[in-house]
Amino acid sequence: MKPKRFSPNLLRALLGLYIVASVSYWVAGAVDAWQMTVHWDQRVRAPLVYDDDSHVISTVEKEAATAGVTKGDRIEGLNGTPYSGEAQWDAVLAEDHPGDTVDVELQLPNGSLRSATITLTRITPYWLGTSSVLRYWEQFLIIGFLPLACLAIGYWVVLVKPMERNAWLLLILLTFPSVLFVNPGLATGTPLLLRTFWYQLMQYLGSPTLLLFGIYFPERSRIDTRLPWLKWLILGPLALAGIFLFPYLYSGYFLAGAGPHLARAANVIGSTINFLNLLCVILYLVLTLDKLRSASTEDARRRLRVLTTGMSLGMGALLIVFVLLPHFGISGHDRKYYWLQWLGAVLFMFAPLTLAYVVLVQRAMDVRVLLRMGTRYALARATLWVLQAALLAAVGVLLLLPALHKRQPQPFDIFGVIVFGALLLALRLGVQKRLQHWLDRKFFREAFDAEQMLNDLSDEVRRFTETQPLLETVARRIADTLHIDQIALLLRRGEYFQLQQSIGVSGGGTLTLPAQSSAVRFMVNSNEPARLYRNDPDAWYLMAGTAERRALDMLNAELLLPLPGRNRLMGVMALGPRRSEAAYSGSDLKILQAVASQTGLALEISELAHSLASEAAQRERFNREMEIAREVQERLFPQYMPEIPGATLAGECRPALGVGGDYYDVIDLGDGRVGLAVGDVSGKGISAALLMASLRASLRGITLDNPRDFANLMHKVNRLVYEASASNRYATFFFASYDPKTRRLECVNAGHNPPVLLRGAQAIRLETGGPVVGLLPTAPYTEQSLTLEPGDLLLLYTDGISEAMTHDQEEWEEERMIAAARSATGKSACDVMRAIFHAVDAFTAGAPQHDDMTMLVLKLEEGGS
Repeated sequence: MKPKRFSPNLLRALLGLYIVASVSYWVAGAVDAWQMTVHWDQRVRAPLVYDDDSHVISTVEKEAATAGVTKGDRIEGLNGTPYSGEAQWDAVLAEDHPGDTVDVELQLPNGSLRSATITLTRITPYWLGTSSVLRYWEQFLIIGFLPLACLAIGYWVVLVKPMERNAWLLLILLTFPSVLFVNPGLATGTPLLLRTFWYQLMQYLGSPTLLLFGIYFPERSRIDTRLPWLKWLILGPLALAGIFLFPYLYSGYFLAGAGPHLARAANVIGSTINFLNLLCVILYLVLTLDKLRSASTEDARRRLRVLTTGMSLGMGALLIVFVLLPHFGISGHDRKYYWLQWLGAVLFMFAPLTLAYVVLVQRAMDVRVLLRMGTRYALARATLWVLQAALLAAVGVLLLLPALHKRQPQPFDIFGVIVFGALLLALRLGVQKRLQHWLDRKFFREAFDAEQMLNDLSDEVRRFTETQPLLETVARRIADTLHIDQIALLLRRGEYFQLQQSIGVSGGGTLTLPAQSSAVRFMVNSNEPARLYRNDPDAWYLMAGTAERRALDMLNAELLLPLPGRNRLMGVMALGPRRSEAAYSGSDLKILQAVASQTGLALEISELAHSLASEAAQRERFNREMEIAREVQERLFPQYMPEIPGATLAGECRPALGVGGDYYDVIDLGDGRVGLAVGDVSGKGISAALLMASLRASLRGITLDNPRDFANLMHKVNRLVYEASASNRYATFFFASYDPKTRRLECVNAGHNPPVLLRGAQAIRLETGGPVVGLLPTAPYTEQSLTLEPGDLLLLYTDGISEAMTHDQEEWEEERMIAAARSATGKSACDVMRAIFHAVDAFTAGAPQHDDMTMLVLKLEEGGS
């Protein structure tokens, strides 16, 4: 059965609420029962019995008859208050004591009204005359121990398997004894409402839950598969009846009962509920008997046989001891037969323990094996206990007894006491634990806790980063848990799966399974284990080649499990036959597939860890090389700015990556002239940096001849860059020559962002030139010249400055750059450049830098001639 998936937190919260409700009910009921047992002489009996709906009295006790109450009278009020429901009468019985009086307002059959004052008398308990010790032990057993033990078992099962539907059904079934043996007791008011609701709800859910358990445990019934609507013919009317029943019960307790029509309807519905409950029990038996014959696995049949035996023994003992024998006058209330109650209680515990066993274990043992192994286990434990007691007794006689008979013990006697104490501690803390572990493995080899196995294995797998220790741990744990003598783990090595770890299998690295083998293709396509029954082979084995069959025979494989990674098969796990020779059950496959999935992911993580380590080493080498490239590129930029009469000069490049494609340069052209260059190579990173270095080298080589024709200079640069770069590589470029003697600026622009000349309120853009360099083999360029004036500010920049963006993709734009430059009017070129970079950093507010940012600033001094 596949459990329906809910949120684990929701299930834990639901279980917590259930525990609070069920334990609260049990505690309150047990305390009331104990009070009624210990202080029974302070409790009063009901002086009359009446119908909840009509209020007509049907039974009259002696004290009520003395007060003049007769059968057929109708109750109208209690103690001067109009009658409001059974809760009002229960409050009188719970709170009054013997000798107290209660005033009852009555309507006689002839319609007249009268009052009667009834003096309440003490109850006469059925146990009167029996031993108080026996009475208290009876209350402890019936009211205390049995319901609480059943609740604890139910909680335990749900805590172990919170996602299992059958575990929740079992919890409801094991809550039923608490409402069977514990009633709402002495509650009044709101506690009475809550306890009565829980009492009725659990009794109401008992039979439907038993039916659902019969349908779904240990697998869905074939009857329900063929006739899924059949259960709703029973559960549907029961649900509708419950919708009517609970309001009806509420009206009887707190609203003075229902009218005659509703009362008649309640009687019909009550009879219907009883019939449907009986039908639930009968159908449960039919479903269980059918599953005993038609269950799909031997494990399921073993579970059902164990369940049937345990339930028959436990419920049979309950019926015989507490129902059938008392009918013949043989009751546990009689001191002579008191031992029957304890026997019945002990035998009844077989029912809840059996329910827990068949739901929790992953492979149930057959009833005969369970009885035989259980008996042998009990005898073995008793033998070990006797041997320990005999050893301690013998040592005590030898070492302690002589010391006890001496008035003045000698030092040797004290030594004997120390030895005896050390022996006692060794037996209790060391030897007994090991012997107990040995017994558990010896006598219960076929029963194992799958969840614990998976949790332990998961914890261990997560600690491994190396493949070999991981495979050794997985192989050993599975072999020990499932008792398999032969297990092999084959990992992918190219086009083969090669044996890497094995237990009981020879062949070493020579034993391989092709990646295109029939077994591997079956597991990859189906994502399921491949069973191998050679007497009745599956289709994939019939299609296997001779080499593949030989490899499977060497592995002695009975089950092949895929070890999946996220996107590919990491390996194959081959399991040999179990020592018990039993087939691998559905529960076994469920466990093994979970383990195989974890192992496959762990293998992929291990492989990924090695890959990451290798990549980290490569990245470290790359980072070192990038750092060297960055240092080399920084050396290509001007290391200092020349002193220019009447002007200041500043420049900076801030790459987006370690190295970039932006370029700026300041070149001595001779005759006092200074060359100013700025460029932006397409792309980023190493390739752009290399082209930038080529552009710089070309420019430096051409300017050695002290050129005057800058249009021709740009033509040569274009040709050299075109020949040295790929067809899709180019650069925008601006070059200018400034003569401080004449303040003459001659320049040419090859597709670059037009430099801005700020002169007072004017912003002059130097756009004259031609296309980008390096894209076309030849291109025309035009030179532009102008005379600068004192106070002029020339800004040469790349688009990384003007197109700097915020986190919201808003661009800084050229106008903000001009405003930032104007804010530093009257200052040096270096101060202007700092103001611009400070402004752009404030605007982007830490947003990632998408492009290289380069700035070259020429500032003429004020008042120059």
